[in-house]
Amino acid sequence: MLTYVIISLILIAISLFLLNFRRDSPWRKNNNQTVSFIISLISTFTGLFIALAVNTFLDNINKKDNLIKLLNTTNLAIENCQMKTKGMYLNTSNSGVNLTETLKKTPVTLPKLYPQLETNNLVNDYFTSNAFQAYIVCIDNMETFVKNLGNTEQTNNGTKIEILNRYLKYLEFAKSINHLEIERLGGNITEEQETSSLKKIVDQFTTSK
Repeated sequence: MLTYVIISLILIAISLFLLNFRRDSPWRKNNNQTVSFIISLISTFTGLFIALAVNTFLDNINKKDNLIKLLNTTNLAIENCQMKTKGMYLNTSNSGVNLTETLKKTPVTLPKLYPQLETNNLVNDYFTSNAFQAYIVCIDNMETFVKNLGNTEQTNNGTKIEILNRYLKYLEFAKSINHLEIERLGGNITEEQETSSLKKIVDQFTTSK
């Protein structure tokens, strides 16, 4: 978009120069039609580039709005996964039901949509590098937790509960990353503020493990 704006400004400057260059000179009077044609041509291209800049600007807004909707939907999926983890596995285990059997019947799954963010074009285009790196850490660890919980015969009940609790922490971390991106994309915080908040969240997360 910035390129279109710069080109438009250059064309406008050229038009103004031609309009005012040697207006009363014989050369200008003899070539008035040619100058007028050039100015008209430049005006046409100026309008084209302004239109392209506006369309690009509006398209960026639309894509950011779509990404915000995707992240909000993903956070709902994460919250649903959190409730399922607490209710179906941890609370059931606390009530005396065998956790291994529960995991066999209903394996732990990743929150819907969240794993697909890595290959989503909107995420690749509009996520900040710091947020994307944090996302990669989350998804890699959550996939490891889900895989370990799937090996129901190889871990005891206490280990499974520990893995589930760590999984819950990463789910909360994932939701925090999405929330910060939503705030930045919506214009509520700057990229610098997001980076600062993300660093605090990462520091709190790593020290609480």
